Order: sequence, then structure tokens, then C-alpha cells
Amino acid sequence: MRISDNQFSQMMLSSLQVNNAGLGTVLQQMSTGDRLTKLSDDPMASIKLLNLERESAAIGQYQTNIANLNTTLSSQEVHLDSINETLVSMRELVLWGSNGTLTDDDRQGMIAELEVMRDSIAASMNAQDEEGHYLFSGTNSGAPAINNASGSYVIEGNSDKRVVVISKGVTMESNMTASELMDLGGGDNVLNQIDSMIAEFKNPTTDFDNQVAATLSAIDGTSSNVLGAMTEIGGRINNLEQMASTHSENKLFVDKVNSDISALDYGEASVRLSNYLAALQATQASYVKINDLSLFDRI
Repeated sequence: MRISDNQFSQMMLSSLQVNNAGLGTVLQQMSTGDRLTKLSDDPMASIKLLNLERESAAIGQYQTNIANLNTTLSSQEVHLDSINETLVSMRELVLWGSNGTLTDDDRQGMIAELEVMRDSIAASMNAQDEEGHYLFSGTNSGAPAINNASGSYVIEGNSDKRVVVISKGVTMESNMTASELMDLGGGDNVLNQIDSMIAEFKNPTTDFDNQVAATLSAIDGTSSNVLGAMTEIGGRINNLEQMASTHSENKLFVDKVNSDISALDYGEASVRLSNYLAALQATQASYVKINDLSLFDRI
């Protein structure tokens, strides 16, 4: 069968294109270290890689959520610890002030300390995170948890919990609320009770002993709530650490599987590179040699 010059040129061109494309693919693979440069290289492997990428992204998001949640809980724990220490000091002052042997100067100093401690507890309950959200206001985090505008302390934040996803199908509450920490029933709270006690210290009445008992009860009840919240936060933080460790291990596994599927075998790629180069050189040499042939060479 006779091959025309045009057919020969098309064959040579096709061979050059195939080998050039193969050479380009190998060079791209070797420059990136990835075996798969496009979906069609290995459709099944590419689908597995897409699934692994989604899983890796999900793990990354869980890790970010855990880190943020750990920061939020730790911040609440610090403020609750401060509140508890203040409550302990308050209790000691109230007991000291109830023994009836105080001088006027002692009483004034004690009253001043109680006022500072009361304000400290209110400030801790209205603590904010770095974005300006109130830590103990429930889901109404744009408003202070405690308001004293009317002259008495009112819990304004709601009792709803903010929930964070920390793993597939697993969530964790991210906040304690002022209502569960401070509410003593009937809308009363320890801050208002401290104000009543301060008023008694300033101007004792026949209700003095009852106020002392009520104040100690309010302090003890609030302290119990705070200690319970701190214990719960500590448990959550421990769970977060375990979950973070699990996610880190899963991330390592996913990355390894991803590498096993997509990583290039440089030895095999080097062989293909040599083959494509040799094929290109042979095609080019053949084309030049055959193209230079002429019937006059045979006369």
C-alpha cells in the first residue's frame, strides 16, 4: 500500500503530538509530585481523592471548632474561678461583720470591700470575648448578662445554650449562663442579697440576723452553682482534648491514604520520561530523514 506524503506528514504529526502530550504530563507530574493531573488519569482514584479531601476539610473544621470552643470554655472557667474566690472572701467578711464587735472604721472598711467584691462579680458575669460577645448571656450574647440600671441587679441574658459541632454527629454546649449560675429563685440573686446585707451593715435593724443567714445562704448557693459549672467545664475541656487527639490521628491517616493514592512513583515516571524523549527523537529523526528522500536519489 502506498502512503502519500500528506498521510505520512499526518502520521508524523500525530506521533509528535502524542509523545509531546505524554512528555508534558510526565514533566507536570514530576514537578508537582502528584500522579493525577486530571480526573481522566484515574477516575476511580480521583473520586477517592475527592472524598478524602472532603473528609480532610471536615476534620480541619472540627479542629478549628474545638480550638475556638476550648478558648471560650477556658475563658469562662477563669471568670468563674474569680467569682468563686470572691464569694469565699465575701462569706468570710459577712461572718466577721455579724459578730457585733466591729468598730465604725472596721464596718466602713468591710462595707467598702463588699461593694468592690459585688462589682467584681457583676463585671465577671458581664465578661466579653474578643469579638465583644457576652460570655454568660446565653444565645442573647449581644446584651449584658447582668443589668443594674434600675438600681437592682437583673439577669437579662437568656438561659439558652450555644452548640458547636466538634465531630460528625457530635455537638457540645459552649457556654454557661448567668441564669443558671446566679438565679436563686423568685428572680433574686446573690448580688441583690449582698446589697441588702450592705444596707444592714450601714444601718442595722431587727432583721439583721435574718439578713446574715439569707446572705450566707445566697453565697453558698451561688458558690455551689459556680463550682458545679467549673466541674462541668473541666469535663468538657478534657473531652475536647481527647476529641482533638482523635481528629489529629484521623488527619494523619487521611493524609497518608491521600499520599498513597496520589503520590508519584518517580522511578516509574523517570522511565516514562526517557521513553517519551526517545520516541520524540526517533520520530523527529525519521521525519527528517524520510522527508529528505527524493526519486532523483535513486536515478
